[in-house]
This record gives sequence, structure tokens and C-alpha cells, in this order.
Amino acid sequence: MKKLFVVLFVILALGSGLFWKMHRNHIDHEGGMGGVGDKSKEERKALYICPMHPEVTSDKPGQTCSICGMDLVAASSFDDHEEHDHAEHEKSMSGDQSRPDTHVGVKISPRKQQFIGIKLERVRKETLFKSVNAPGRVAFDPELYTAQSEYLEALRQWRRVKDSPLLDVRRSTREMIKSSKIRLKVLGLSDGQINQLARKGSQSEGLLVSGKNQESWVYADVFEVDLPQIKKGLSAQITANFLQGKILAGKVVSVDQVISPETRTAKVRIRLNNTDAPIRPESYVSVKILTPQGEHLAVPTDALMDTGRDTFVFVKTGDGEFEPRRVSILLETDDKIAIGSGLNVEEEVVVGGNFMLDSESRLKAVLRGSRSSSGHNH
Repeated sequence: MKKLFVVLFVILALGSGLFWKMHRNHIDHEGGMGGVGDKSKEERKALYICPMHPEVTSDKPGQTCSICGMDLVAASSFDDHEEHDHAEHEKSMSGDQSRPDTHVGVKISPRKQQFIGIKLERVRKETLFKSVNAPGRVAFDPELYTAQSEYLEALRQWRRVKDSPLLDVRRSTREMIKSSKIRLKVLGLSDGQINQLARKGSQSEGLLVSGKNQESWVYADVFEVDLPQIKKGLSAQITANFLQGKILAGKVVSVDQVISPETRTAKVRIRLNNTDAPIRPESYVSVKILTPQGEHLAVPTDALMDTGRDTFVFVKTGDGEFEPRRVSILLETDDKIAIGSGLNVEEEVVVGGNFMLDSESRLKAVLRGSRSSSGHNH
């Protein structure tokens, strides 16, 4: 009797298990018939992605990125703004040519913006300056000093003989003035500077010695490729170890016409505005000459993102909303980018937190692609 009871209990247990299994299969079948979207949602929840390299994925938890070693995170954790993503998907399906192929717009909460360090700056129209950097030295130029002396002496001689009845004497003095003037031009002085020297009537002693209240000069060796940008009157900044962080200001006064065949450079002469600094002739310095590049729409260099195929910036389009925008570049300066197309004045671009924003934008693009390939139809 006891044995019979045990047999009946086993049969009842097996029957219950079979019934439960058939019931679960029926539910799963009905769920599958309910739409591909439910299946894709479950698949998305089971997907794990690297936040920095969204192309690295896994269907198993606890994995790490093969590129950077970061822990893969559940894709479902990035679905904070599903409705926004759906709207962005609709927009991308319409063919937005201004957007990079691998990125989509994102919406970031204020808390998350603060966490990843989002900073914004407005697009401005401004005059940009490009720096031409060159090695230089504090002038010790007996040759130019002597050439100035010869020219001034020729002018004094002319004043003495200009009324002389001796034609050969007057002709000889004029030739002396002409030859000394040519020599000054070869050494880099312009006609205006030569005329100024004549009015002044004395040489620049700063070419030989430097000191307080003394006119001081710096000579910069500028490469041939940069010479077309260098003009008289441009501002220059002089730095050196012995200046201990102090920056000396100066102005370009002349550019040599002759290029050195050995170094392919020409000498650019700069007159210093401040002569109080303790400088010595022939001291080595670093020279930065600021060359104007015209007025352009400009953004900081930190705003630019370059994938190798696309060049873009992130533009704020709404409250917490950012979209990647393709831009064309006209030129780059030390800290600014001149924009040819893609942006408008007063738009706000992201200049801080770009890389995290870039990662999230690419990640959402990958997720959107996976949803589409799983049968996300309209």
C-alpha cells in the first residue's frame, strides 16, 4: 500500500511538470507572435556594450572591452530617453546630411551634464590671428650700424658739395648716397625707414649695445614658407629663459629681401617697445609674430571632433539636447577654428565634455542600428 502511494505521487509530479512546461511554451509562443519589437527589446536588454567603444559588444555579462579594458555595461541602461531616441530615429530616417554617419543626437539630463563636465561657448564672428614662431636673438649688428653710418655720412657730404661747381664731386657724392641706400635695402630697411633714418640723423646704437632707455632690436629667422605673412607693423612677442616668464612686446620694422641658402630663412627685424628688461646682445630668444587672418565665424579648437571621415561639433539644440553637426574648416589658429559652413552666429557649441558626449552619441547610433536590423519597422 505504501509502495502504491509513492508511485501515484511520482506520476502526479511528472504530470504537473509536463503541464507547466506546455503552459510556458504556449505563453512564449504567444509572446513571440505579439510582434518583433518585443523580441528586439529583450535582445537589447541582453546586450552589453563598451561606453567608449560601442562597436565592442557581448551577450554575456561581466565581460570587458578588448580595446580599453572597461567593463561592458547593459545597453538597457542607455535607454533613459526612449521617446527622444524614437524622434531622433525618425529624423535620421529622413536623411539629415548635416549629421555624421556614425553619430546621433542625444538628450542629457542636467545632473549628467554636470557629471561629465559639459561646457558651452557661443559661435562668434571675430578677427583671428595665426602665430608664426621663429628662433631669434638680441641684435648685435655692426654691419647695419656701419651701413647706417655710411648713408648718414654720404648725406652730410652732399650738403657740403651740392653747390660745388665741380660736377665730378657732386656726381661722386650722389653715387655714394645711392650705393649706401641700396645696401640698407639689402639689409632689410624700407624706403620709409631709410627716410626716417635721414630725418633722425643718427644711427641706432641699440644695434651694438642694449640697456635701459636704449633702443633694442631682436632679429628673428623666419622660414621662407612663412615670409609672405610677415609685414611691417605686425605685433611680436618675445620670450626667453633669462626673462623669467616676462613677455616683451615689439613691432616688425623690416624683413630682409635675401634668403639664406643654408637655412632657407630671412631675417625679420623687430624693435622692442620695452627696453627696461635686462637683455644682452646676441642672447637667444623665442619670437612669436601675430599675423591677421581676417574675420571669420570662430569656435574654440576644443569644440572640434574629427573621426577621420567626419569633422563635426556638438550643437545645443534645446534643453539638454545636443546634436552632432558637420562643419567645414577654413583655417586653424593656436586656439580657434575658422568655420566655413555648418554653424550660425550665436549658436552654442560644446567645448567641454565632448568625448563623453561623443561616446554616448556613437553608442546610441549603434543601439539604433541594432534595433533597426532586428526588425524595427514603421
